[in-house]
Amino acid sequence: MAFGGAFHRGSKADDAFGEPPHRNHSIAWYCKEFAQLGFVTCSIDYRLVPENPEPGSTVVVSSPDNIPRSRVDAVREIMGLPPACAFTLWRGVEAASDDMALAVRYIRHHAAQWSIDPTRIAAGGFSAGARTALNAAFGEQEPIAAVVALSGYMHLDDLRRHIASSRSMPRVLCIYAENDLDYVTANCPGMIRCMRSLGVHCESALVPGATHFYPADSRALHDQSGPTTVKEAMENFLIKAMTA
Repeated sequence: MAFGGAFHRGSKADDAFGEPPHRNHSIAWYCKEFAQLGFVTCSIDYRLVPENPEPGSTVVVSSPDNIPRSRVDAVREIMGLPPACAFTLWRGVEAASDDMALAVRYIRHHAAQWSIDPTRIAAGGFSAGARTALNAAFGEQEPIAAVVALSGYMHLDDLRRHIASSRSMPRVLCIYAENDLDYVTANCPGMIRCMRSLGVHCESALVPGATHFYPADSRALHDQSGPTTVKEAMENFLIKAMTA
C-alpha cells in the first residue's frame, strides 16, 4: 500500500492528516490491521515531487495537463513552496508509479521466501497513493490481482488507453467521500462506470458526510453489500478478490 500526501509529503510510516472526526488512518495503520487478519502487508516508499525525481521510460499519464492541481497547489502553499509547473508534477507522478511497480516486482521476487502466492498480490493506497496503485496496475501493467483505491484518481483518457492494451484485469475497489476533493468527487463515478463498461470488475463505496480525510471506521455505503465501514469494505473485497 502507498501513502498519500499530494505527491509532496507523507511517508510510509505516517500519512494521517486532518483533525478528528475528519482525520484519516495512515496507510501504515491499515497495513498492521490487515497483517493481523493474515495478509502479508507492505507499506512502501516512493519518491516525491520536491525531490525532482527522474521517471522511467513508461508513460502512465499521457499529458501533464491531465494532473489535477487543486490539492497539489494547496499542499505546496502549506509547505511554503511556490506553484509548480505541470511538467514538474508529471515527473513526480510518473516516478511514484515506477517506484510502486518496482515494489510489486520486489515482492514477487521474494514470494517464495515470504510464503506469498505471486498471483494474489493486491496494490492500494490513499489519495496520491491510490492514484499510484491504479497507475501501477493499469499504466505500468504490473500483474496485480486487485486494487484498493481510497480517494483515487485516473484521467478517463488514460484509463481507457491502458485498459485497451492491458494484459490482465485486476479487480478494483474505489472508495471516496461525499465531500472529497473536487476532482475525486467529479471523476470517481465516471471512472467506476468506465471500468465496468470495459470489463473490469469494479466495486465502489461512498462515505457519506465525510471529507477527503475519513477514518477506517467511517460508515461506507457499498454498492453491492450496503452499509458497512471503510475497513470492512476493504477486508471483504480483498478476501473475495484473493480467492476468486
